[in-house]
Parts: sequence; C-alpha cells; structure tokens
Amino acid sequence: MSTVTQISTADGTSTDGALAHRLRRGLANRAVQIILVEIVVIALFQALSPDGAFLSEANIRGMLLTASQVLLLTAGQAVLMSAGHIDVSQGAVLIVSSVVSGKVMIAMSTGAGAGAGTALLVGLLVAVVTGAVLGAVNGVMTGLVGISSLVATLGMLSVATGVAQVTAGGVNLTGLPTELATGFGNVRFGVLPLPTLVGVVVLAVIWILFRTTDWGTHVLAMGSDIVAARRAGIKTLRKTISVFVLSSVLAGLAGYIDLARYSTTNISGHLNDSMAAIAAALIGGTALTGGRINFLGAVFGALLAIILQSGLVIIDLSPFYQTIAIGVMLLIAVSLDRGNRARLGAD
Repeated sequence: MSTVTQISTADGTSTDGALAHRLRRGLANRAVQIILVEIVVIALFQALSPDGAFLSEANIRGMLLTASQVLLLTAGQAVLMSAGHIDVSQGAVLIVSSVVSGKVMIAMSTGAGAGAGTALLVGLLVAVVTGAVLGAVNGVMTGLVGISSLVATLGMLSVATGVAQVTAGGVNLTGLPTELATGFGNVRFGVLPLPTLVGVVVLAVIWILFRTTDWGTHVLAMGSDIVAARRAGIKTLRKTISVFVLSSVLAGLAGYIDLARYSTTNISGHLNDSMAAIAAALIGGTALTGGRINFLGAVFGALLAIILQSGLVIIDLSPFYQTIAIGVMLLIAVSLDRGNRARLGAD
C-alpha cells in the first residue's frame, strides 16, 4: 500500500493547487500572453527567414531602432486612451516635426554657420516644440471646442501632412548634418542603439509620473467618467490638453529619431504609425474607452508590431502585408478590449 503525502499551505490549500493558481494568474496576465505569442512568432519567422536572418545582429539592431520610435508613439497613445481619447494624427505630426527640424538644422549648419552640436540641439528642440504646438491644438479642439478626439486628430492628420508636403516642397530633405547620424542615430552600446535607450528612459519617466503623481490619477479619472472628474474638482481642460501635448511631443521626438536614423525625411511614410500605436496599446491591455492603462503590456504590444513588420520584410513579403498585419492586430485588439469590458460588466 502506498502513501501519498499532501503538503498544505497555511490557508489549507495544497502546494500543487497554489502553484496551479499562480500559473493560471500568470497566464491571465496580458503581458505574459503577448510574450508567449511573440516567442511563437519569432520562432516562425526565424524558421522561414533565409539562413536564419531574422535573429541576426543586424536585424535585431534594426528592430531595436524601430522600437525607439514605436514605443514613444505607443506610450503617448496609451496615456491618451486611458483618458478616453485617441490620436490618429501621430504619424503626420512625426513627419511635419522631422521636416521643420530638418529645415532648421540644414539652415543652421550651412547658411548660419553654427556648430554641429548647436544645430543638433536646436533641431531637437524644434521637433519637440512643433509636436507640442500641434498637440495643444488637438487638445483645445477636443477639450474646449468639444469636437471628438477622433474627428479633431483626423483633421490634424490632413493639415500636418499638407504642411509637411508644402514645407518640404514635395521631396524628402537632404543635406542634414552628418553628426546627426554619427553622434546620435548610429551610436550604440553593444547591440543597443542610443535612440532606443533614449526611448526607454522617456517611457520610464512617463510611467513614474503616471504612477506617482496626481496627474496620472486625474487622467484615469477622466477616462472613467469625465463628468464625475469635473465634479470632483479636476481641471479636465488642462489635463485634456496635457495628454494631447504629451502624445504629440513624443511624436515630435520620434520624428527627430527618424531623421537621425536615415539622415533624411520620409514625407510619404509613417501615416499608419498611429494605427500601429493604437493596436499596440489596445493589445497591451489599455482600455479603448478610458480608465485603464497597462504600460508593460503596451511595451510588449509595440514589440509585437515591430516583430511582425520586420518578419514580413525578412521573409520577402510585399510591404502591403505589413498594412494587413497592423489592421488584423487592430481588429484583434478591439475584440479583446470589448471582451474585457463584457467580462468586467458580468462580474
């Protein structure tokens, strides 16, 4: 006759049961779910890519560089969504910020004869300020005029795209200071590019501010119920403008990084970047209707978008499939968000 020994915890549950409970909770975590999906997708692309090129150092470095921009856009989008808003103009703001910044740096390094370091710093400031101004317009149109954020930022999408085209004369800028790439865009620590490190630091600062200050609490309160937030004394107009400014400032910074990566602008690209950021934030667990944010999930959601885009290129599929992949991600993300809301409502 055999004897089975069962070890119980203080609350009377077995260790096996406690372990299974922790495992279920871990698997229910959105970030863990995304990581598991990413592992499968990475393995698939590695198997399909020629000579295992997907996990080559060059491709990993390229994905990390792309992450420096996508993470910034996703962070801004996640904060906006937690406040109950959305921004479809991020890609256009990125483009116009890079064009204005590039124009200024070219003028300073050639006509004005300014030093390269000064031109680069002024270019960074111009990109960020351009984003801030456009974000403030979005915030005022939404918070003061009362236009829905989707309509307001859709209008900004057209305006900013047109301004970028006119400013650049319909062609991409050339002649940027070479120090922009050699002193920033191409600098790396091992396999980690400097722009990616900057993006991670900025994201960490936003997370700390959101978690430790009244600003983050008030933003979430607005997303949950803006009328109740007003009655509680929260200055909702000021907070609304602040989240739109943050979103566009991050887009402006992403535009500057784009200049540093390629030493030129891309006035015909980036218009789908907003959709990728929205999908990444949604898949990461941030609520589309506001009141909930998941920074860690947003990070891994952004990485999933980057992995898909890079993998489709590596296996030599048409760029049109990247657009399809982002659209599918967005539909899945919205479905997950609706499912979560239905489950919470049932609970």
